Amino acid sequence: MFSRAVRPTVSLARSLSTSTQNNAKVAVLGASGGIGQPLSLLLKNSPLVSQLSLYDIAHTPGVAADLSHIETRAQVTGHMGPDQLDAALKGCDVVVIPAGVPRKPGMTRDDLFNTNATIVATLADACARNCPEAVICIIANPVNSTVPITSEVMKKHGVYNPNRVFGVTTLDIVRANAFVFVIKKKGPAVCKKHSRE
Repeated sequence: MFSRAVRPTVSLARSLSTSTQNNAKVAVLGASGGIGQPLSLLLKNSPLVSQLSLYDIAHTPGVAADLSHIETRAQVTGHMGPDQLDAALKGCDVVVIPAGVPRKPGMTRDDLFNTNATIVATLADACARNCPEAVICIIANPVNSTVPITSEVMKKHGVYNPNRVFGVTTLDIVRANAFVFVIKKKGPAVCKKHSRE
């Protein structure tokens, strides 16, 4: 109850700030997945984001509805399916791509590449057509392959800027740290068990 009384004061303080406010439109492509949902939540809470455009092939309207209940300045829209991809990207300043499939047991990196490369190429093509000046952050694995694919698609459209295409590896670093922690605490036998899950 007390937090409701405090919020308007915090909001008022932000609006009176002398620093410039950013009004970034950010799209999350793959917003319904295991990475996309928490990432969208973090972006919804950022004071730098004024519009949050969520896209995926399924369940996006529900994710967008849930996030729209959070009292922040970012307006959330949900877009679902290939026919709504262009609308999700129109006018975006930043595009984050966690889309794709995770690596499953028995799946080689080649299998992962074959699936995710097609997905990322399709999304990069839509970015090149709808928001060619946007900063594009690729999370889809394998990042060392999906970033060059995105770059080549942007080159094909004549809108490539090497300063605007990034691979995001923070998630892999966090996972590696957790993996090392398990080895140090419990030994390699436990770690082998976890690596198969």
